[in-house]
Amino acid sequence: MSDLSHSPLLNLATVSKTFSSGTVALSPTSLTLGDGEFVSLVGPSGCGKSTLLRIVAGLTPPSTGEVTSASGADGLRTGFVFQEPTLMPWATVSENVALPLQLKNSLTSQESDRISTVLEWVGLKDFRDAYPRELSGGMRMRASIARAIVQQPDLLLLDEPFVALDEFTRAQLNEDLLRLWEDQKWTAIFVTHSIREAVFLSNRVLVMSPRPGQVIADLQVPFEYPRQPELRNDHAYADFCASISQQLASSIAGANS
Repeated sequence: MSDLSHSPLLNLATVSKTFSSGTVALSPTSLTLGDGEFVSLVGPSGCGKSTLLRIVAGLTPPSTGEVTSASGADGLRTGFVFQEPTLMPWATVSENVALPLQLKNSLTSQESDRISTVLEWVGLKDFRDAYPRELSGGMRMRASIARAIVQQPDLLLLDEPFVALDEFTRAQLNEDLLRLWEDQKWTAIFVTHSIREAVFLSNRVLVMSPRPGQVIADLQVPFEYPRQPELRNDHAYADFCASISQQLASSIAGANS
Protein backbone atom coordinates (compact mmCIF):
# COMPACT_ATOMS: atom_id res chain seq x y z
CA MET A 1 0.00 0.00 0.00
CA SER A 2 1.11 3.56 -0.66
CA ASP A 3 1.98 5.66 2.36
CA LEU A 4 -1.22 7.47 3.34
CA SER A 5 0.76 10.69 3.90
CA HIS A 6 1.38 10.84 0.12
CA SER A 7 -1.43 11.69 -2.30
CA PRO A 8 -1.70 9.21 -5.20
CA LEU A 9 0.42 10.08 -8.23
CA LEU A 10 0.42 6.95 -10.37
CA ASN A 11 -1.78 3.86 -10.49
CA LEU A 12 -1.06 0.54 -12.17
CA ALA A 13 -4.13 -1.65 -12.66
CA THR A 14 -3.52 -5.36 -13.47
CA VAL A 15 -0.57 -4.48 -15.69
CA SER A 16 1.16 -7.48 -17.31
CA LYS A 17 3.58 -8.12 -20.15
CA THR A 18 3.92 -11.06 -22.52
CA PHE A 19 6.45 -10.61 -25.31
CA SER A 20 5.90 -11.74 -28.90
CA SER A 21 8.17 -14.73 -28.23
CA GLY A 22 5.62 -15.98 -25.71
CA THR A 23 7.78 -15.10 -22.71
CA VAL A 24 5.64 -13.91 -19.82
CA ALA A 25 7.81 -11.22 -18.23
CA LEU A 26 5.31 -9.74 -15.80
CA SER A 27 2.22 -11.22 -14.13
CA PRO A 28 -0.80 -8.93 -13.55
CA THR A 29 0.41 -6.30 -11.12
CA SER A 30 -1.54 -3.55 -9.40
CA LEU A 31 -0.06 -0.83 -7.23
CA THR A 32 -0.36 2.84 -6.39
CA LEU A 33 2.57 5.22 -6.08
CA GLY A 34 2.26 8.31 -3.93
CA ASP A 35 3.42 11.80 -4.81
CA GLY A 36 6.91 12.34 -3.41
CA GLU A 37 7.61 8.71 -2.54
CA PHE A 38 10.95 7.01 -3.11
CA VAL A 39 10.11 3.42 -4.05
CA SER A 40 12.60 0.67 -4.88
CA LEU A 41 11.95 -2.55 -6.77
CA VAL A 42 14.04 -5.56 -5.75
CA GLY A 43 13.90 -9.12 -7.01
CA PRO A 44 15.87 -11.83 -8.79
CA SER A 45 17.33 -11.29 -12.26
CA GLY A 46 14.75 -11.57 -15.01
CA CYS A 47 11.76 -11.06 -12.73
CA GLY A 48 10.37 -8.10 -14.70
CA LYS A 49 11.69 -5.13 -12.68
CA SER A 50 13.02 -3.29 -15.72
CA THR A 51 9.98 -4.28 -17.78
CA LEU A 52 7.71 -2.75 -15.15
CA LEU A 53 9.80 0.42 -15.13
CA ARG A 54 9.66 0.70 -18.92
CA ILE A 55 5.88 0.23 -18.85
CA VAL A 56 5.57 3.07 -16.33
CA ALA A 57 7.78 5.22 -18.59
CA GLY A 58 5.63 4.47 -21.63
CA LEU A 59 8.58 2.85 -23.43
CA THR A 60 6.95 -0.61 -23.44
CA PRO A 61 3.19 -1.11 -23.85
CA PRO A 62 1.54 -3.46 -21.33
CA SER A 63 -0.18 -6.59 -22.63
CA THR A 64 -3.02 -6.07 -20.16
CA GLY A 65 -4.05 -3.38 -17.74
CA GLU A 66 -3.31 0.32 -17.75
CA VAL A 67 -1.17 2.99 -16.12
CA THR A 68 -2.93 6.20 -15.11
CA SER A 69 -1.62 9.32 -13.43
CA ALA A 70 -3.11 12.00 -11.24
CA SER A 71 -2.15 14.58 -13.86
CA GLY A 72 -4.75 13.17 -16.25
CA ALA A 73 -4.46 13.15 -20.02
CA ASP A 74 -1.40 15.38 -20.13
CA GLY A 75 0.62 12.73 -18.30
CA LEU A 76 3.57 13.16 -16.02
CA ARG A 77 6.89 14.80 -16.79
CA THR A 78 9.15 11.76 -16.56
CA GLY A 79 12.93 11.46 -16.39
CA PHE A 80 14.68 8.13 -17.00
CA VAL A 81 18.18 7.16 -15.84
CA PHE A 82 19.40 4.00 -17.54
CA GLN A 83 21.97 1.44 -16.40
CA GLU A 84 24.46 2.95 -18.85
CA PRO A 85 24.85 6.75 -18.96
CA THR A 86 24.18 6.79 -22.78
CA LEU A 87 25.82 10.18 -23.20
CA MET A 88 26.59 11.53 -26.67
CA PRO A 89 30.39 11.20 -26.95
CA TRP A 90 30.75 14.18 -29.30
CA ALA A 91 28.90 16.56 -26.95
CA THR A 92 30.10 18.27 -23.80
CA VAL A 93 28.53 17.60 -20.42
CA SER A 94 26.40 20.75 -20.61
CA GLU A 95 25.31 19.88 -24.16
CA ASN A 96 24.31 16.39 -23.07
CA VAL A 97 22.31 17.78 -20.16
CA ALA A 98 20.62 20.30 -22.45
CA LEU A 99 19.38 17.62 -24.88
CA PRO A 100 15.87 17.07 -23.38
CA LEU A 101 15.24 20.82 -23.44
CA GLN A 102 16.53 21.17 -27.01
CA LEU A 103 14.20 18.40 -28.16
CA LYS A 104 11.25 20.47 -26.96
CA ASN A 105 12.24 23.94 -28.13
CA SER A 106 15.15 26.32 -28.48
CA LEU A 107 16.94 26.98 -25.22
CA THR A 108 15.91 30.10 -23.35
CA SER A 109 18.23 32.02 -21.06
CA GLN A 110 16.21 30.71 -18.10
CA GLU A 111 16.76 27.13 -19.23
CA SER A 112 20.48 27.77 -19.73
CA ASP A 113 20.63 29.03 -16.16
CA ARG A 114 18.84 25.88 -15.04
CA ILE A 115 21.43 23.69 -16.75
CA SER A 116 24.15 25.47 -14.78
CA THR A 117 22.18 25.02 -11.56
CA VAL A 118 21.60 21.31 -12.17
CA LEU A 119 25.28 20.74 -12.97
CA GLU A 120 26.14 22.38 -9.67
CA TRP A 121 23.62 20.13 -7.86
CA VAL A 122 25.28 16.98 -9.19
CA GLY A 123 28.83 18.19 -8.60
CA LEU A 124 29.77 18.80 -12.25
CA LYS A 125 29.92 22.59 -12.29
CA ASP A 126 33.62 22.54 -13.16
CA PHE A 127 33.17 19.87 -15.86
CA ARG A 128 30.44 21.48 -17.97
CA ASP A 129 32.80 21.73 -20.99
CA ALA A 130 34.32 18.26 -20.58
CA TYR A 131 33.51 15.36 -22.88
CA PRO A 132 32.21 11.99 -21.61
CA ARG A 133 35.55 10.27 -22.38
CA GLU A 134 37.21 12.66 -19.92
CA LEU A 135 34.93 11.66 -17.03
CA SER A 136 35.01 8.80 -14.55
CA GLY A 137 32.15 6.30 -14.47
CA GLY A 138 30.61 8.05 -11.48
CA MET A 139 30.83 11.43 -13.16
CA ARG A 140 29.21 10.11 -16.33
CA MET A 141 26.34 8.80 -14.21
CA ARG A 142 26.04 12.19 -12.50
CA ALA A 143 25.71 13.75 -15.96
CA SER A 144 23.02 11.21 -16.84
CA ILE A 145 21.09 12.09 -13.67
CA ALA A 146 21.46 15.80 -14.45
CA ARG A 147 20.02 15.23 -17.93
CA ALA A 148 17.03 13.39 -16.42
CA ILE A 149 16.20 16.03 -13.81
CA VAL A 150 16.84 19.18 -15.85
CA GLN A 151 13.25 18.92 -17.10
CA GLN A 152 11.96 19.19 -13.51
CA PRO A 153 10.24 15.80 -13.67
CA ASP A 154 7.27 14.73 -11.61
CA LEU A 155 8.56 11.17 -11.80
CA LEU A 156 12.17 9.95 -11.94
CA LEU A 157 12.77 6.35 -13.03
CA LEU A 158 16.18 4.78 -12.37
CA ASP A 159 17.10 1.35 -13.76
CA GLU A 160 20.09 0.05 -11.76
CA PRO A 161 22.06 3.25 -12.41
CA PHE A 162 24.90 2.49 -9.99
CA VAL A 163 25.43 -1.23 -10.63
CA ALA A 164 28.76 -0.80 -12.46
CA LEU A 165 30.31 1.56 -9.91
CA ASP A 166 32.71 0.80 -7.08
CA GLU A 167 31.29 0.59 -3.56
CA PHE A 168 32.58 3.98 -2.40
CA THR A 169 31.28 5.86 -5.47
CA ARG A 170 27.96 4.02 -5.28
CA ALA A 171 27.48 4.97 -1.62
CA GLN A 172 28.31 8.61 -2.37
CA LEU A 173 25.87 8.75 -5.27
CA ASN A 174 23.16 7.17 -3.09
CA GLU A 175 23.59 10.01 -0.61
CA ASP A 176 23.68 12.68 -3.31
CA LEU A 177 20.57 11.24 -4.99
CA LEU A 178 18.67 11.35 -1.69
CA ARG A 179 19.73 14.95 -1.14
CA LEU A 180 18.36 15.88 -4.57
CA TRP A 181 15.13 13.94 -3.99
CA GLU A 182 14.52 15.64 -0.65
CA ASP A 183 15.13 19.02 -2.23
CA GLN A 184 13.23 18.59 -5.49
CA LYS A 185 10.27 16.50 -4.25
CA TRP A 186 9.88 14.31 -7.34
CA THR A 187 8.61 10.75 -7.06
CA ALA A 188 11.34 8.17 -7.64
CA ILE A 189 11.16 4.51 -8.70
CA PHE A 190 14.52 2.81 -8.36
CA VAL A 191 15.37 -0.67 -9.68
CA THR A 192 18.22 -2.44 -7.91
CA HIS A 193 19.52 -5.90 -7.05
CA SER A 194 20.94 -4.53 -3.80
CA ILE A 195 18.58 -4.84 -0.85
CA ARG A 196 20.86 -2.66 1.27
CA GLU A 197 20.78 0.08 -1.36
CA ALA A 198 16.99 -0.17 -1.67
CA VAL A 199 16.49 0.18 2.09
CA PHE A 200 18.96 3.05 2.43
CA LEU A 201 17.26 5.06 -0.31
CA SER A 202 13.59 4.26 -0.01
CA ASN A 203 10.58 4.93 2.15
CA ARG A 204 9.00 1.89 0.48
CA VAL A 205 10.43 -1.34 -0.97
CA LEU A 206 8.52 -3.57 -3.38
CA VAL A 207 9.76 -7.18 -3.47
CA MET A 208 9.12 -9.07 -6.71
CA SER A 209 8.86 -12.81 -7.26
CA PRO A 210 10.84 -14.76 -9.88
CA ARG A 211 9.58 -14.52 -13.47
CA PRO A 212 6.83 -14.02 -14.33
CA GLY A 213 7.25 -11.35 -11.71
CA GLN A 214 4.67 -9.85 -9.45
CA VAL A 215 4.87 -7.83 -6.24
CA ILE A 216 4.88 -10.24 -3.29
CA ALA A 217 5.70 -7.74 -0.54
CA ASP A 218 5.14 -4.00 -0.17
CA LEU A 219 7.19 -2.78 2.78
CA GLN A 220 7.34 0.60 4.49
CA VAL A 221 10.93 1.37 5.49
CA PRO A 222 10.94 2.41 9.17
CA PHE A 223 13.91 4.82 9.10
CA GLU A 224 13.51 8.58 9.15
CA TYR A 225 14.89 11.03 6.62
CA PRO A 226 17.38 12.51 6.14
CA ARG A 227 19.29 9.23 5.99
CA GLN A 228 22.82 9.48 7.34
CA PRO A 229 25.74 7.28 6.19
CA GLU A 230 25.90 5.84 9.73
CA LEU A 231 22.55 4.12 9.08
CA ARG A 232 24.42 1.47 7.10
CA ASN A 233 26.07 0.31 10.34
CA ASP A 234 22.87 0.26 12.39
CA HIS A 235 21.66 -3.12 13.69
CA ALA A 236 18.02 -2.29 12.93
CA TYR A 237 18.96 -1.48 9.34
CA ALA A 238 20.83 -4.78 8.99
CA ASP A 239 17.88 -6.68 10.49
CA PHE A 240 15.38 -5.03 8.13
CA CYS A 241 17.58 -5.83 5.11
CA ALA A 242 17.88 -9.43 6.32
CA SER A 243 14.09 -9.77 6.60
CA ILE A 244 13.69 -8.68 2.97
CA SER A 245 16.44 -11.06 1.91
CA GLN A 246 14.64 -13.91 3.64
CA GLN A 247 11.35 -13.09 1.88
CA LEU A 248 13.15 -13.03 -1.45
CA ALA A 249 14.96 -16.30 -0.77
CA SER A 250 11.69 -17.98 0.22
CA SER A 251 10.05 -16.79 -2.97
CA ILE A 252 12.90 -18.09 -5.12
CA ALA A 253 12.90 -21.42 -3.28
CA GLY A 254 9.16 -21.75 -3.78
CA ALA A 255 9.46 -21.05 -7.49
CA ASN A 256 12.18 -23.70 -7.84
CA SER A 257 10.39 -26.40 -5.83
